[in-house]
Amino acid sequence: MFSTIFSNVASGDLLLSITLLVGSGIFAGFIAGLFGIGGGVVVVPALYYIFTLAEIDESIRMHLAVGTSLANIVPISIISAINHHRRGSVDLNFLKFIFLSVFVGVVFGSIAVSSLEGSSLILIYSIILFFVALQFFFWKDEWNLANKFPKNFIGHGYGSTIGFLSVIIGVGGGSLSIPVLKLYNFDIRRAIGTAAGIGSIVAIPGTIGFMIAGIQNDVSLPLTYGYVSLVGLILITPMTIIGAPLGVRFAHYISRDKLSFIFGLFILIMSIRFCLEWISLTS
Repeated sequence: MFSTIFSNVASGDLLLSITLLVGSGIFAGFIAGLFGIGGGVVVVPALYYIFTLAEIDESIRMHLAVGTSLANIVPISIISAINHHRRGSVDLNFLKFIFLSVFVGVVFGSIAVSSLEGSSLILIYSIILFFVALQFFFWKDEWNLANKFPKNFIGHGYGSTIGFLSVIIGVGGGSLSIPVLKLYNFDIRRAIGTAAGIGSIVAIPGTIGFMIAGIQNDVSLPLTYGYVSLVGLILITPMTIIGAPLGVRFAHYISRDKLSFIFGLFILIMSIRFCLEWISLTS
């Protein structure tokens, strides 16, 4: 199975690739449970690096990484949401309200992705990652816009924007939704748990959208379906399932301040790395 998708990878790099996929899967699951952000900020860079080693065409490399990441987020977000719900930290009424607008954003995001060049997708990913990193450094818990989330066109605007941007960069939506929820008086644990539910709304239709987009663009690679790599999925997903409950457990018992700074630094480095990749591809 691995020789078909990684036929261009040297034997030493093949072992590294498999180790990286497994390790990133565990880390992504842990991060998803701890911060409620879906793990895509970990999985997409790992997959992009591996697809580069495999010499997959640069025009679809980023699309394949994002699509596979979204498919991986499906079980992560569901498991995280279930675990958080058991601890009473998922706002089901809010999810019912936000569902349609997030779904609409995901649909339009999936359509947009099919027409984006690989280099453009890399640049967008880098920019959004940069702003995600900033929130880990500078966010203040006392920042507040109102005591309740607006259940009107403003709230639906938030939902559609979260869905649109999340599906384009292959994350579960928590990176964008948690700051918004905290601005409207959600305590951090309820924001994380509810964001895991939003991740399911993003990842399921988003994965289907990337599959369809890849098929429409005549993507034909071994063991892929559209823009989703089955090999990457098989190696990463079981590890994320292991890591997610651990992250949930830690989220309820440890201080997240130092971890937030370290993870923010990791995201910033990834943002810079992808910006340099974009410069390299377009220069």
